[in-house]
Amino acid sequence: MHKHAYLILAHKNFGQLKKLVELLDHPRNDIFIHVDAKAADFDPEILKEACKSSGLFILPDRLNVNWGGVSIMRAEIALLKAAASRDTYDYYHLLSGMDLPIKSHDEIHRFFDVHKGMEFINLWEFKKSNLSRFRYYTIFPEGESKFNTRIINHIFKGLQMAVGYRINKDVDFRMGSQWFSITDDLARYVLSKEEWLERVFRHTSTCDEIFLPTLVFNSPFKDKLFYPHTVKSQKEVNLSNMRFIDWSRGESIRHPWTFRASDLELLENIDHFWARKFDETVDAEIIDILYRKLKEVKSDENKDCR
Repeated sequence: MHKHAYLILAHKNFGQLKKLVELLDHPRNDIFIHVDAKAADFDPEILKEACKSSGLFILPDRLNVNWGGVSIMRAEIALLKAAASRDTYDYYHLLSGMDLPIKSHDEIHRFFDVHKGMEFINLWEFKKSNLSRFRYYTIFPEGESKFNTRIINHIFKGLQMAVGYRINKDVDFRMGSQWFSITDDLARYVLSKEEWLERVFRHTSTCDEIFLPTLVFNSPFKDKLFYPHTVKSQKEVNLSNMRFIDWSRGESIRHPWTFRASDLELLENIDHFWARKFDETVDAEIIDILYRKLKEVKSDENKDCR
């Protein structure tokens, strides 16, 4: 049986997380979760009955994850390491705890069986304005979400520009979404490059959108990308990693649209397998609707797998 590993970065809304885990629960999946160390209200007991068929593994060593920080890369690597040390999976899917599947397990597994060996990450159009994120030394790489440290970072980068100082001069950087579906070969390649990734990105800004596209673009895995060219439209961005993320209605430059019940028809008629984001504090109805629909489908699939 071909198996997949789901890697989940979670930081809040743990009732919603339980529903996500229940929907991912299937004999062909195992689930690995990293919970932000800042989430003091997280109780692993909430997930105790969430899995009947999947292996569920909550990482015991919880990192303090900050928006834009290198800690995000470290948490992703920790998830990959936990999964790859547990088994050999056909695919490793990175999700947020704010995501939901919008297709059945049969559809998802059938697609990846057909495209076995392909890598599902994307490459965004590169803009010169992004150069400062990784060409100049960031004093507080975990401080991009805080006003004071962000200002200090920008001032120090300005000084480096003035004197012509740069870091990572020999690296050909690329950008893309942090969310991916990758093969076991690529997962283990990423882990083999952990020291290089740490050295290159530990003093960069928002490297979660940079480290994997850069690593893959400069490796033989570049030739295995499902969407090998730089994407230029929202549809291409989403289909290159099979995740539907609505930036056209995003609430800010940092945050995509949070789906509501009024988006149900849209979500039911797209080709993607997962969507983000959902938030039970914004609209719990859409989460409950999708949860009920997919639970019914999953119940039939589980019977077929017995």
